[in-house]
Amino acid sequence: MRPQLALLSLETQGDIELARVAGEVDASNVDDLSQRLLEAVPNRARALVLDLSETSYIDSSGISLIFDAAARLRNRRQQLRLVVTPRSFVGEVLAAVSMERSVAIDAALDDALRAVGDSDGSGGSDGLD
Repeated sequence: MRPQLALLSLETQGDIELARVAGEVDASNVDDLSQRLLEAVPNRARALVLDLSETSYIDSSGISLIFDAAARLRNRRQQLRLVVTPRSFVGEVLAAVSMERSVAIDAALDDALRAVGDSDGSGGSDGLD
């Protein structure tokens, strides 16, 4: 049985956009995901919280998507925070590329939403340690 490719769900919580990705992120779907993510964040939004806790696989194209989204959002004075399950495959891949140096990572969605709500956009805790 072939694993499910990524499903993206979007929701707005005040001035925070929440995107949940379930399944696999790879070269076959990264362009569509990238476009949908960036289109989902209006200029009035303070931040995008990208919940990868249900993401089972991510390859180098998915890593590039995250770095690119972070740069684009920074240019718009918006913040990106990731939600990643510690010691998961995705968590290990992001740790291997030192993602936490560029994007704040939280272990739970509530932590990410609280950090964005309390933050001035400068980043915060790394929930993977």
